[in-house]
Amino acid sequence: AAILSFATALSLCACGGGSAATDSNAAADNSTAASGDTMVLRLANSHNAEHITSQACQRFADSLKEKTDGRITVDLYAGGQLGGDADMMEMLQLGTLDVAVTSTPTIANFTDVMVGCDMPYIWKNDLGAMYSVLTDGEVGRQLLDRLQEETGIVGVSFLYQPFRHIFTNKAITSLADFQGLKLRCMQTPVHQEIFSTLGMSPVALPYNDIYSAMQNHTIDGFESDAVGAVTSKFYEVASNMTISAHFNNTMVLLMSDKAFSAMPEADQQICMEAGEAAAKASYDCSVANNDAAIQTLKDNGMTVSEIDMTDIYAAVQPVIDKYSESIPEVKTLVEAAAAATTND
Repeated sequence: AAILSFATALSLCACGGGSAATDSNAAADNSTAASGDTMVLRLANSHNAEHITSQACQRFADSLKEKTDGRITVDLYAGGQLGGDADMMEMLQLGTLDVAVTSTPTIANFTDVMVGCDMPYIWKNDLGAMYSVLTDGEVGRQLLDRLQEETGIVGVSFLYQPFRHIFTNKAITSLADFQGLKLRCMQTPVHQEIFSTLGMSPVALPYNDIYSAMQNHTIDGFESDAVGAVTSKFYEVASNMTISAHFNNTMVLLMSDKAFSAMPEADQQICMEAGEAAAKASYDCSVANNDAAIQTLKDNGMTVSEIDMTDIYAAVQPVIDKYSESIPEVKTLVEAAAAATTND
């Protein structure tokens, strides 16, 4: 019943009726097909076709097709068919890929204007506040515009995922319990610095190695969102989830300047509107899936705990201050996040 309830929530927030393209041979043609007023865009992302991000991509495709009466269509390539996030960024710059979704840690290898999205705890586990700043507010658009100035890639919209939490077999009751914890995290310097500051020993491992690493006690814990924990059956190797919401692994919908510039201004505006639809879809899916996934983890025996975050917030403040002082865009985003969560 637990798995059924989670699957039901996933289906209820499906963002479109189509499915991602799976014919990898279609990727051989790197040119944007255009004939008269028609255009076919190729959109790639590294997640599987069922992931929230892929559902958002489907919503983008459906919205474009609907708003242009079928003049602009999108072929979807999920699951990293066209390469990893860094590969896709380079293809967008070269104009050999039209649209892609990648994460802010990957973007940090090209420009530091999005590093603020990886600052810890700034959203206080409030996805609505994050949406209000990055999608409904001016700051999000400013960051996307700065991204284009720095990389030549058009920032269409932010996409959303559930916040990430700490999974362990020992109970976490305070900051002291983080000390010396061997925690698997992404191979991202900012993330590793954050967990080191909290007293943990970050271990860089591929996501797919988490399950076996927990079984073999190579790591003491890991960080993931609840949806990923359910789909990967992490409740079989971890007994505790501590609500942390340290960051969101923010995704960004991007478009090559070559494809965007080939459109008349009216169609460019439609692309931006389709991006907003995709952002809203990913937000709605994240909220629905997160709640259902946490319940599924509980139903499968996992203890889900909330702890006093005061000391933890204080411990990472020097990291936030360091990046805010050196990168103007980080300071702007951190201040906007503080204003959006001030009543929490």
